[in-house]
Amino acid sequence: MTETSETKKTDLAGNPIPVPPVTPSGETPAANQPPEQAAKPKEEPSASEAKSRRSDRDDDDDSGSGREHRALRPEVKPHCFVVMPFGKKKNANGDPYDFNTIYKVLIKPAIEEADFEASRADEATESGDILTDMFQELLLADMVVCDMSIDNANAYYELGIRHALRKRGVVHIQAGRAYMPFDVFNVRTLPYHITPEGVPDPEHIKNDIKSIARLLRDTWASDRDAVHSPIYNLLSGMKEPDRKSLKTPLATGFWREYDEWKDRVTVAQRDKHIGDILLLTQEIKNPLIREEAIAEVGGALAKLGRNELALNQYREGISVNPGNLEFRREEAFHLNRVGRVNEAIVKLEGILSDYPKDTVSISYLGRIYKEMWTNSWSRISNKTKRVKTAFDTYHWLIKSIDIYLKGYRIDLRENYPGINAYTLSVLATHLADKFDSKKNPDPDITRIRKLMPGLRDTLEFSLESALALEQDGGDYWSLVSIADLRLLTSNDPSEVIRSYRKAITALRRDLFSLRSSLSQLETIKLLGIRTEFVSKCIDLIEDEIKQASAGDTGNVPDNDRPGSKATGGRALIFAGYMVDYAGKDKKVFTPDKEGEVRQEIRKRVEKFEPGSQDRAFVAGLSAGSEIIFAEVCAEAGIKVKVFLPHNESTYIRKFVSPGGEAWVDRFYKIKNHQLVDEIYQTEHLGDPGEGDNRYERNTRWALYSALGRVGIENMRLMVVANEFTFDTKDRDVVMTRYAIDLMRSLGGVVEEFINPSKYIYSVIDTALERMIQQESSKKKVLDNVQLMKKGQVKKKGS
Repeated sequence: MTETSETKKTDLAGNPIPVPPVTPSGETPAANQPPEQAAKPKEEPSASEAKSRRSDRDDDDDSGSGREHRALRPEVKPHCFVVMPFGKKKNANGDPYDFNTIYKVLIKPAIEEADFEASRADEATESGDILTDMFQELLLADMVVCDMSIDNANAYYELGIRHALRKRGVVHIQAGRAYMPFDVFNVRTLPYHITPEGVPDPEHIKNDIKSIARLLRDTWASDRDAVHSPIYNLLSGMKEPDRKSLKTPLATGFWREYDEWKDRVTVAQRDKHIGDILLLTQEIKNPLIREEAIAEVGGALAKLGRNELALNQYREGISVNPGNLEFRREEAFHLNRVGRVNEAIVKLEGILSDYPKDTVSISYLGRIYKEMWTNSWSRISNKTKRVKTAFDTYHWLIKSIDIYLKGYRIDLRENYPGINAYTLSVLATHLADKFDSKKNPDPDITRIRKLMPGLRDTLEFSLESALALEQDGGDYWSLVSIADLRLLTSNDPSEVIRSYRKAITALRRDLFSLRSSLSQLETIKLLGIRTEFVSKCIDLIEDEIKQASAGDTGNVPDNDRPGSKATGGRALIFAGYMVDYAGKDKKVFTPDKEGEVRQEIRKRVEKFEPGSQDRAFVAGLSAGSEIIFAEVCAEAGIKVKVFLPHNESTYIRKFVSPGGEAWVDRFYKIKNHQLVDEIYQTEHLGDPGEGDNRYERNTRWALYSALGRVGIENMRLMVVANEFTFDTKDRDVVMTRYAIDLMRSLGGVVEEFINPSKYIYSVIDTALERMIQQESSKKKVLDNVQLMKKGQVKKKGS
């Protein structure tokens, strides 16, 4: 459609608003065209070609893209594998079937309408071996659709494999047959319609697509305990195999994404780049490995002390697999760590109702009651009152000891509940010695005293046996449990310190575990137990925490502790426009307005009142407001983290040089400032996935990094932008709008806009005012001339 003067619209600055072409509503091509024509798909590039084209696009395309119908984050769809014959086949009666057309015109559209990702063995092979990929698909696919229209040996073989490997996630369809083979006669199949030529019937195709899509959605949404496989229905003792245990080395493509992801997350965890971890996990589009990835990232976030973020991950994991026991445990654990104690207790009691002998859940419950006890007295500054209060509330302590003892009795190999039961027993008897009645002691304390010698001996034997069997010298928790036992029983300070040093060496500077051990030692010290021993152990661990924290202090504040939300100051995030340049789609920031924009940014930075723990985050250093923001922050003494979507040379060419050489000089100057730290997307995260926008990804990276450092309640977004009263493909406008939408979706605060357009308007107003004044003066002179001609105005000096 060609724009006319009648259809053109303009924004407040007088710029034309692009009018999108109107697409008439109507039936889908599949419903209006013969199936053979509708089945002709657009030629798909190979994987290497697609990657090459994507790289070219990222490097050379400067246009933005509209976001009206796109998700703020990468979509993750369940994976559906189709088992069916290929090509043209005939049934026993000689009736033809064009299975390729059936797949392209009917089955694949139905799968996509059900919001699944469709795949067939002949479409693409990750390993280069179609048989290998087929086996992995049958094992790992979230859903399998099997077309049983004809008696095809390959299809039945594959269906049998799926029935044997997975108890749920399979649906059966067929066309044109009145009976089913004996072994599957009782399997429910959904019929669809075909023509005598063996292609989907145009008269029924719409309803058939809807029916198959509905069947997929209903099967997927069915109870997680529902069984779809006849094998698992008939053989009650059957258990699904561990998917990882059936991993074949040939099917590298299925696991490559997970292996690469795990390597990057490991590096991010060691560098304490929480934003990297959050983004990388969100980007896993392969649902086959998502469950494993969530478990990895939940543990990584917990070790970095980000319990609220770990809680979100485990809850997402429960939505993926509600039956995952680990996710249920960790949800309860982290609910307690963020202060939602009653919810945590209810969750753990629910788990123990299902799994009465789950020692991990029992230990988590014991920990909650221990913390309820310590919270009642640990903040009291007066030592005498503190110790007395600890005794007065020891009913919570007794409950915790009994729960830990229950867990240890169930499995003597689980040393965590055992060492906690013994440590708390020492604290209980210590308090009883000070305050309990000598004539009529508490029977619970008396009972615990009798248990302690046997518990100590059992623990010592169990721990030493476990270490003797471990070839690498033992893990941290076994070693630190022995150190804790030595602390409470040994009279040799050197032996105790040696035990803790050995445990720390095995830990490799895991801050979460170090702080957990430190918390236990501080609890013992607060009650005045073996203070000389305890103080030396605390000094040792605090020194190690300082060394471990020195690795990357810019990403996780030193004062953060596990068990609380992020407390490391605040984050000021920035998004804004480039300065106008030749060829820019939308002129919104003229170079002569830099002074006014800079002043407005400075005002808001000063209003922020930055402190030493506050940080600035910006997804770029383009010529214009981003460089100005970084300069203002550096002048104010704020550390700035810059996230760049390209390598340096590409970024400068695309986003700095268009503004002129002066901006390139300023880019290098601010980049090299001691308070500015820039990191590059490809180096830290790898290339964006197919269909993912590099610049949106960069914005998510910056916001997630701020989220990981300070928590959403301490984040503020400052923007240089107009009111978005127009539509455009200008990347500046699109990405600034995206940053605002993403921030709001996270629940963050968007500061007031700095609108560069108002300075343009003020210039226009000033110019108009001067013209009016000039016209007024001109009119006044002409009037005076006329009056002088009439002799009504006196000449000068008369």
